[in-house]
Amino acid sequence: MTKPMLALACLLASLTASPAIAAIEDAPALPDDATLRSRYALPASQFAEIDGETVHYVAQGKGPAILLLHGSFASLRQWDAWTEKLSRHYRVVRYDQSPAGLSGPSPTSDYSIDHRIRVIDGLMDKLRIQRFVIVATSSAGLPAAAYVAARPQRIRGVVLNNIAAGPLKFDPNRGSAALKAAVAQDMKHPTWHSQEFWRQIILANVVDTARVTPALVRQWTDLNNRMLRDPAIGKAAAASSSFARTPGDLSRITAPTLLLWGAQDHETPADRDGRQALQLLASKDKSLDVVASCGHMMPLDCPGRALERVMPFLKRVTGR
Repeated sequence: MTKPMLALACLLASLTASPAIAAIEDAPALPDDATLRSRYALPASQFAEIDGETVHYVAQGKGPAILLLHGSFASLRQWDAWTEKLSRHYRVVRYDQSPAGLSGPSPTSDYSIDHRIRVIDGLMDKLRIQRFVIVATSSAGLPAAAYVAARPQRIRGVVLNNIAAGPLKFDPNRGSAALKAAVAQDMKHPTWHSQEFWRQIILANVVDTARVTPALVRQWTDLNNRMLRDPAIGKAAAASSSFARTPGDLSRITAPTLLLWGAQDHETPADRDGRQALQLLASKDKSLDVVASCGHMMPLDCPGRALERVMPFLKRVTGR
C-alpha cells in the first residue's frame, strides 16, 4: 500500500502553510538557484518569462509535437526516459510546472488552473506549435484535463496515466512503517524535507525499487526544498489540488484519448479512477490500458513498457 502522492500534496501544503507548526529542527544549508541550475538543468534547457513567471522548459526533436506534464513533487526530469525515445520521431516539449523544478516561483503566488492554462498557451505559442498531443501523469491530469476541455482546437490526442478522476480520500494511516517514521520525523521541520523522507515517498510509489537511486533522491530533495521557499505555495497548492473539477473537464473531452494505468497503482487504482475516467470521457475514441508490474509513478517505474503501449496511439493520432 502507498501513501498517496496526490493526497500528500494537500497534506504537505497544509503543513507548510500553517503558522501553528513551528520548525523544531534547523534547516540545513540549502543550494541556491545557481547551484540547482548547474545540477539539474539539461544541455537543452531554456528559461522564458511566461505569464509573469520564469518557466524552465526543454524542446527536443522534430515532427508532430508532444507536450509532457509531470506529476506532484516531480519535474520535467520525470520524462527523461520517454523523451530519449520520443524525440527520435516527435518534437517533445516538457517544462517544470511552477513552483516545481526550476520554474517560478510566481511573483503573485498564482498557481491556479487558469494560470497553468495560460502557461501552456504561452509556451506552445513561443515554440510556434499550434496543435499537439498532451500527455499527463498523476496530478498533472488536473491541468491537462482542464486545458483539453478549454482548448480542444489545439489538441490532436490525449494520454492520461494514473490520474485522479475525482476528489481523493486521504488516509493518514496508510503506508509502511518506514514511510510513517519518515513522515513523523519530517513533521518536526515543515519548511524543508530530508532525503530519507523523499526516498520513502518514491519507494512507496514504484514496483521497481532499483530505480530509486541516491541521485534521484537528492534531485527530489533539492528541488522540493526550493519549492518550499515560497511562503504562499502551501495554501495555493491546496487550493489547486482538490481534483473536484476533473470529472467535469473529462466529460468535455472529445479528442482521441488513451488512459494508461499501472496495475500496482494503489493511489488511483485502474478499477476505480481508470474506469471512472473512461466512463466520463466524451470522446468516442477512448481506451484504458493497464500495464502489469508498474506502480503510480509510471514514467519512472516502467518507462519502456509504458511507452510501448503509447506508441501505436501516437502514430495513429499524429499520422507518424
